[in-house]
Amino acid sequence: MSARCDRALARALQLARQWNARLVVATVLPDAAMEAGAELPQGAPDPRDTAERRLQRLLDGEDHSGRIDVRVTQGHVGRALLRLAAEENCGLLVTGIASDMLFELPVPGSTVLWLSRHSPLPVLIVHDRVRGPYRHLAVASDFSDSANRAAGQALSLLGPPLRLSLVHALESTGSPLLSGDRASVQEQARDAARGQAQQLLAELRPLLAQAMAEIHIDTGAPAAVLRRYTRDSGAELVIVATHGRGALFELLIGSVARRLVAVLETDTLLIRDPRSLPADTAVAGLAG
Repeated sequence: MSARCDRALARALQLARQWNARLVVATVLPDAAMEAGAELPQGAPDPRDTAERRLQRLLDGEDHSGRIDVRVTQGHVGRALLRLAAEENCGLLVTGIASDMLFELPVPGSTVLWLSRHSPLPVLIVHDRVRGPYRHLAVASDFSDSANRAAGQALSLLGPPLRLSLVHALESTGSPLLSGDRASVQEQARDAARGQAQQLLAELRPLLAQAMAEIHIDTGAPAAVLRRYTRDSGAELVIVATHGRGALFELLIGSVARRLVAVLETDTLLIRDPRSLPADTAVAGLAG
């Protein structure tokens, strides 16, 4: 219920209106707050009631044709949210980001990092202000099955954009200590990546409608490639599969994830490959 969450709430409301979907607005109270509430003197406000009233005030005046439900739960934030999402048959988690008090930079907190590793549902990390529906999507892809599934699922979830970009980080090929035409080797690798990208776009075409589709291949670390591309192109949403092969999928591990979301200043949709889930994991309402 901090100011940083206002952007996530605004985006969730926009998507709910776009899809005519039910929206569950939730907050998680720590166990300590609930334990303290049990010891309050008679007549003192209950922490759960106080949280519900604050959430309702955030929603006052919002125009939404569908249904908005407010939920207050407690416990470990990530586990409590996933449990609530399963109970409410949700298909998408929308969250904001915290702020680094030392530098005043927007950074993903521990809950976002935990959800990126454990959520069976897509997780949308909202970074920017809402300016309307997402129009330009950038798919971070290494052309693995996980990345291809993530691209298809994102388009099924969001609908056709005006513009879709496949962004591929080409690993530096060869060593300057080795003999041979290094530039020729890299050009061959670039041509091979472009062929894979064209094949993926052909597979996605039924979901793209009249969207303009383009391929962007650059050499360098994936985080740096994505940063340059989103900065220069104005992409509004980056789509990343959280499980797969190659360096691209290490973006979501530890401190690199913090740098990615902070540096991109772009909303990010994390989609987990369902094949990476434990066999006994229940997935409720997962759009596919």
